[in-house]
Amino acid sequence: MRRWILPVGGLLLLALLSVALWIRQRAIRYDHLIAQTAARHGLDFYLVKALVYEESWFRPDIRGNSGEVGLMQVSLAAARDFSVRKGFPEISEARLLEPDLNLEVGCWYLRQSLDRYLDSPCPLVFGLARYNAGEIKADEWGKRAKEKIHGTSAEEYCLSLIDYPKTRDYARRILMRYRSRNFFF
Repeated sequence: MRRWILPVGGLLLLALLSVALWIRQRAIRYDHLIAQTAARHGLDFYLVKALVYEESWFRPDIRGNSGEVGLMQVSLAAARDFSVRKGFPEISEARLLEPDLNLEVGCWYLRQSLDRYLDSPCPLVFGLARYNAGEIKADEWGKRAKEKIHGTSAEEYCLSLIDYPKTRDYARRILMRYRSRNFFF
């Protein structure tokens, strides 16, 4: 019985190493595209990567429950807005699944979201809230943040104003991953 322990232990170690390498490859596969696209839109690479991690875990073919698609879970409405503002032909859902185009539209939308809240106490929080919950709700939360900041840090106060728990947790997770730069677990 003892002679099986070493081979089984070795196989287990090999399996764990294979999984770790697979996770690492998945986490870095689109780094070059993320870096180029983020730079074109004046965004921090790690912020975009944290958002991609949260939205799709680096899966380019994923589809959301509300029709959003791809790495950055871009909606067709956001893609139409992008096309109109840039003077491009309308983007089909199939094309929006292409990683380079999905990142382009997603980064454009994220830049628009962050710029919209530049005069707020927490542009990152409300920009991420807009990306997740939409403009109307994010505007409402942003407006309340301008009234007064209580107690803790401005960021914690702004997060506390988001009365959609899923959106609040979404923004919190992205900010944590963005700052820790941990994309493997």
